[in-house]
Amino acid sequence: MPFPESFSTARLKAERLTPAHWDDIRALDSDPGHMALLGGPRDEAQSGTYLSWNLKHWDDYGFGLWILRDMGGAVAGRAAIRHLDVEGTDEVELGYGFFPALFGRGLATEIATALLRLGLETLRLPTMVAITRPTNVGSQRVLIKTGLVYERDIDHEGILHQLYRSTP
Repeated sequence: MPFPESFSTARLKAERLTPAHWDDIRALDSDPGHMALLGGPRDEAQSGTYLSWNLKHWDDYGFGLWILRDMGGAVAGRAAIRHLDVEGTDEVELGYGFFPALFGRGLATEIATALLRLGLETLRLPTMVAITRPTNVGSQRVLIKTGLVYERDIDHEGILHQLYRSTP
């Protein structure tokens, strides 16, 4: 089965990132609540770099970042399956982020479960990882509910993170 450029869950539609998603990326990147645990809001140049890197990831690997929309078509957040350097080791991560107004509704667990299934079943990865900050208890709960387990603390881009890993 080819890797999907789009997919849906019960409440979300995921669209492969394209250059046409510039406004969606800017909306997410400039939102202080969304970016609070991701290094803070990005300016336009930083968003451009982020967009370019994620478009290249799709070109290089055939998977990457999706823009998430609610069933009404409004941007809800983003999700990704992408390569991640974990202290010198190439891993494949699942990641997600939503506008704060959508927190607490189970959307992160819904999308993380779909990402894990895509990575393990469609890409046939032996394992996947996710990282979160020690203070992001909500994301830690999502990862545990999704079936990942805490493995260790890591330094990611000079910041302490917790590494979670899927289990067989």
